Amino acid sequence: MLKENVQMKLSQYRNLYDILIPKDNLLRKIKENIDFSFVNPMLKEQYCEKFGRPAAEPEMMFKLMLLKKLLLPLRLI
Repeated sequence: MLKENVQMKLSQYRNLYDILIPKDNLLRKIKENIDFSFVNPMLKEQYCEKFGRPAAEPEMMFKLMLLKKLLLPLRLI
């Protein structure tokens, strides 16, 4: 079961992101240039709407898998 229209809660420490992460950082470029909103509609049919507990957000899981593929060869995580 997917959650509909979920709004992310912004942290009170959001300003630290702009201070600590350089403008040319790879992760910042990914965040600013890639729209991952296609993931949830694409996977909607894979989740039951009536049964089960709410699923982990597919968009977030996709981003995590992408980061894993990008960063593991670089040994950054």
